[in-house]
Amino acid sequence: MDVALILNPSIDMNNFYSSKRVIAWVFMALVLLPSCASSVRISSSPSQADVYADGLYIGQTPVRHRDAKVSGSTLDVRLEKEGYEVLETEISKDARLNVKALLGSLFVIPLAWILAYPRSRNFVMKPLGEPAPLQLRGDDVLVEVQTNDALGSDIFVVALENTPCQGPSDNSVLEASIGIRLMKEFRVLERRALDVVSLEQRRNMTGLHDESSVVEAGKLSGARGVVLVSRSCDQRSTLTSMRFVDCESGALHWAVLAKDQPLDEVVGELFSRLDP
Repeated sequence: MDVALILNPSIDMNNFYSSKRVIAWVFMALVLLPSCASSVRISSSPSQADVYADGLYIGQTPVRHRDAKVSGSTLDVRLEKEGYEVLETEISKDARLNVKALLGSLFVIPLAWILAYPRSRNFVMKPLGEPAPLQLRGDDVLVEVQTNDALGSDIFVVALENTPCQGPSDNSVLEASIGIRLMKEFRVLERRALDVVSLEQRRNMTGLHDESSVVEAGKLSGARGVVLVSRSCDQRSTLTSMRFVDCESGALHWAVLAKDQPLDEVVGELFSRLDP
């Protein structure tokens, strides 16, 4: 064998170049395969619900789930919290473009991972013994009013999420848009005052996105309630949700759910139901 290697040195060179190619492919896979994965932030109202993704416990809301499933697949989600009904739903992996996978597909990664989970999803859990939350049956605006006795009171508007299918996705823009429209029936306080209260209390409320912390900060600031707003893209439809939570009692005064509707239409429908 030694004689063969000496007489044919190309054998070693072929093995050498073959090994280099294998190493190069392995390195490229290690670099690019993580781009196949996408994540979704799962939150709930109320927070601190136990979350199971595809049957595996991943923590309490708000929590982030990440996997490398192919585009179009679904994630089975189950939320459990004492005093609330078990919520079982699914999140489709087709809500937005996976830019990293798109770039990777120019090299070796196939387009199977080109779509990703929505950036976040918030689920409203149903307390035991209470009516089910609003459920849309089409491109409609649903309004549920428990009481309108908070009309004219001081409120804050806080955007928990703003990821519409189209249009601006800045939270401050959504808060300003809703706040301006609600000024017709409420005294809308400046968001900065809510931020100052949270800072003074030295609470861990990054961006004030945790619902219970938002309501507590609103109470400390002297507001009657907080209007929690979210917009999300679900199966290419923009869902808009608004809820007025009383800072003192935690009770829900009214709730709005709309699909593919402009904000003027959403708030207009609310006011038509709130008018005495």
